Amino acid sequence: MRRQYLSALLACAALLDTAASARAQASTVSRYYIYDVGPISGDLSIFKLNEKGQMLWNSNGHAFVYQRCQSRDVGSLGGLTVARDINNNGAVVGKSQQPGGRWRAFSSTDGVIRDLGGSTVSNIWEEAVATNVWGDVVGVESVLGTLGATGVRYDSGVATPFARFLVQPPQGWATPKGVDMNDSRDVVGLIQNGGSNIAVLSTNFGYLWNRIAGVAGLEFSTFPVAMNRYAHVVGTAGNGSPVRAFISRNAALPATDLGTLGGNLSGANGINNYDWVVGWAEATNGGGPRAFLHDGTRMIDLNTMLWNPGGWLLREGLSVNDAGLIAGEGTLNGQLHAFLLVPMKRPPLFNPCGVIVIGGVLEGSLNLASVRLLCR
Repeated sequence: MRRQYLSALLACAALLDTAASARAQASTVSRYYIYDVGPISGDLSIFKLNEKGQMLWNSNGHAFVYQRCQSRDVGSLGGLTVARDINNNGAVVGKSQQPGGRWRAFSSTDGVIRDLGGSTVSNIWEEAVATNVWGDVVGVESVLGTLGATGVRYDSGVATPFARFLVQPPQGWATPKGVDMNDSRDVVGLIQNGGSNIAVLSTNFGYLWNRIAGVAGLEFSTFPVAMNRYAHVVGTAGNGSPVRAFISRNAALPATDLGTLGGNLSGANGINNYDWVVGWAEATNGGGPRAFLHDGTRMIDLNTMLWNPGGWLLREGLSVNDAGLIAGEGTLNGQLHAFLLVPMKRPPLFNPCGVIVIGGVLEGSLNLASVRLLCR
């Protein structure tokens, strides 16, 4: 019994340390404990984190929310599901197939999934790409069999196209496609025109757009991916070699090239409200992607920051929140897996997601309430 009680206390200490780390803002780069979220197959690597530490991830035609060592299925409208965003209330949006294969935009809250509406024309498919704390949803309507796509707002079953008015519009411009949105209803969008990518920003929910200046010398292709509450935008600049991760803090000024880990290529995928950026970068030309964190001063290879590297190769950071948690993808012993990185000042005494013995009863993945009771 004494050994069992000691095991419980050790588990308690490890989990409380994890919870404290998740609540504290990471003002300096620390080392990370890596959690294996699960194997990935069949989907684009779309992972997002909210400020509660809930991680959205996709695999094999299903969307999941991961929290406290467990994943729950978001649900489906009848077929495959791909989730794109999760807000700080835990609401998830994305696209899901109806019986017959047509894609529809959806929102899922508290395990209940619903069709967001949009066009009733059978060859027009819908996808929600971003939501905010107010429940606003933006997305894309696309015509099946074509490259045409229109950015829209979803509200009460109606998809309203974004305004086509653009400040200093590029020649041949079209309605922007929605990419991301923040709680202030700023929207970052993308216009694809003649092989080039043009990033645009709206500060009034898609009614008026400004072109985002790209990285000097790479302006012909500015591909936005994510934004924070201050409308600071990150993404990838260039199309070929070099390709560079960038951050834009002012749409009217040239974006900042974040550099690489040593090769020619890098790309940014996520940003928090402290302008920490995560993405991928080459360490050597042709050496393949490695997950990075840029802390505002330098680009750091996350593979060098793990307490428990095991058989991991971290390939891509995809989302980072204000507590410093990072979601991404990598290979574990050669197989593609999703991961969650939690900053910790010291490594836990053992795997916080492991099974322990308490009073002769096996317990796994303790929640925080249980841990607090145990530690009294």
